[in-house]
Amino acid sequence: MAILTKEKIATYGIEVLVVVFGILIAFQVEEWREDRQQSRDLDAALIRLAEETAANLKNCEKVIPVLADHSQSVLAVVRVLNDGHLSDADIELFDAGLIRVGYVTGAPYSETVAEEMIATGLLKNLANAELRNRVAELAVWIEGARSWELDSRGSLRAAIAEVAKAVDFEYHGNLPVPENGDGPATGFEDGISVNYVLEELVANRTLKNVFIEAADTHLDMWRNHRHVCRKFEEIQSSLTKMNGH
Repeated sequence: MAILTKEKIATYGIEVLVVVFGILIAFQVEEWREDRQQSRDLDAALIRLAEETAANLKNCEKVIPVLADHSQSVLAVVRVLNDGHLSDADIELFDAGLIRVGYVTGAPYSETVAEEMIATGLLKNLANAELRNRVAELAVWIEGARSWELDSRGSLRAAIAEVAKAVDFEYHGNLPVPENGDGPATGFEDGISVNYVLEELVANRTLKNVFIEAADTHLDMWRNHRHVCRKFEEIQSSLTKMNGH
């Protein structure tokens, strides 16, 4: 029968401590490695987020002016139908409004990096609370813009139908298509001309009412996209501050 002496107990105790200490060090080293990898992954994601945000802002530079122009042209139709008079200076804008009333631009924005950061848990490691919240809400903003796009198409159907009954359209050549299947197709009205009798349009109360509603829709669409684009600007500003530039 083995007798545990004080010396043996001390030896066993030291050996156990060494093993436990070694395991703790191994855990700490592994945790340190994971933290470093997560830090690298977060840095890489933020770089891609900055690139994606810059691309979204470039799309904003295209979309917002188009939406503003379309809103102005549709409003011009409302003014003429209310006044009953079309000056030579307003003919081009009035005709453009008749053509543009049913046009709804897409929301060519991307939230791929934000979705990835949320799915992988990287977003939780982002120390900047302001930026973290904005990235978390990004998908909601963009989805809201896309939902508004679909709703706008539905609300403009009445205007499209009334214009089709009151105006004759002539198409010339090939009409341009939106870039990459999305976003604004500028200048498409150059390939279209409209023929109408102004007095008949002015007397058409239904046409007037649907154009008033269409003007509200186009203005709301412009405001909605502008709101989303301002969120991109906020993200870009936060990223710039983080980088110390």
